[in-house]
Amino acid sequence: MTTTTARTMLALTGLRVDVDRHGTAIPLVRDATLQVRAGEIVCLVGESGSGKSVTARTIMGLTQLNPRMSVGGSAVFDGDELFDLGAERMRRLRGRELAMVFQEPLSSLDPVWNIDSQLREGLRRRERVSQKAETARLLEALAEVGIHDGARVLRSYPHQLSGGMCQRVMIAMALLARPKLLIADEPTTALDVTIQAQILELIDKLRRDEDMSVLLVTHDMGVAADLADRVVVMYAGRVVEDASPRDAFARSAHPYTKGLLACIPPMIGTRPGQLPAIPGTVPDPSNLPSGCSYHPRCPRASERCTVEDPPLAMVAGTAVACWRPGEVVIGEDELVTVRGQAS
Repeated sequence: MTTTTARTMLALTGLRVDVDRHGTAIPLVRDATLQVRAGEIVCLVGESGSGKSVTARTIMGLTQLNPRMSVGGSAVFDGDELFDLGAERMRRLRGRELAMVFQEPLSSLDPVWNIDSQLREGLRRRERVSQKAETARLLEALAEVGIHDGARVLRSYPHQLSGGMCQRVMIAMALLARPKLLIADEPTTALDVTIQAQILELIDKLRRDEDMSVLLVTHDMGVAADLADRVVVMYAGRVVEDASPRDAFARSAHPYTKGLLACIPPMIGTRPGQLPAIPGTVPDPSNLPSGCSYHPRCPRASERCTVEDPPLAMVAGTAVACWRPGEVVIGEDELVTVRGQAS
């Protein structure tokens, strides 16, 4: 586990991402604020449609490539404001200091290049060595992600490999550069349980050995419990809770976090005949409810929740956007707003 004295590697403050739909700005990410410190694993969790992947792609400067998208707020990486960097500087950062593992490996690998060429290009972003040394390093990287017939895989094209194999190649490519910050968007979704554990152990080892920071997007609360230094929960484009794993799992402050945890089947004891579920769905960003976006699904929503959107604020050591964290009603004078606080 990292300490709170470690330097901040990534700081998002008031991040906003809108998409233009027939002249109307539709908010996909709204005022998102979070930090990732050096050597820290932060797990970003939430249902599909919560804004997790859009947030990850915006950090990498990919959302901004779409002319229909507009980005606001601040994203500071290792002291540099990413939104102020030119295209060439961002290109140099990607794959060297910033690396990302995408959710869909087949759409992320180039279909006309074999795996050898694609991995070799990634390695050359970081270091220049002899071709023989490069090949040895590529085989080592593939072995680290559970691919032991590396020579065959290097000769292969993406369409000749399974989805799970392509995902492992993508992970190997990202880790080859030994980046300062790894963003992993559901990196183990297509993998069997044994390989999942191997990949997660490798990511954890690299963050400890090389002080690598990790922003891990996942829907698996078990992964978050095992790996995270902090858990950040997103809902309807907003960060609604930011807490240590102990606080997030043992005494969740936001009712949405409680709802996600309640949906996990029990591992011991009598299993329920019907698994619990949060009623309703994540709202369409073009038709967000008034007040707190979660209030139509919230079991403890009050009248205030229907008209006022709560700020992300510190309550008993946890950052939470809720007027009733736990079961306590919080007044305006008791809230300490998170946005803009020094790290």
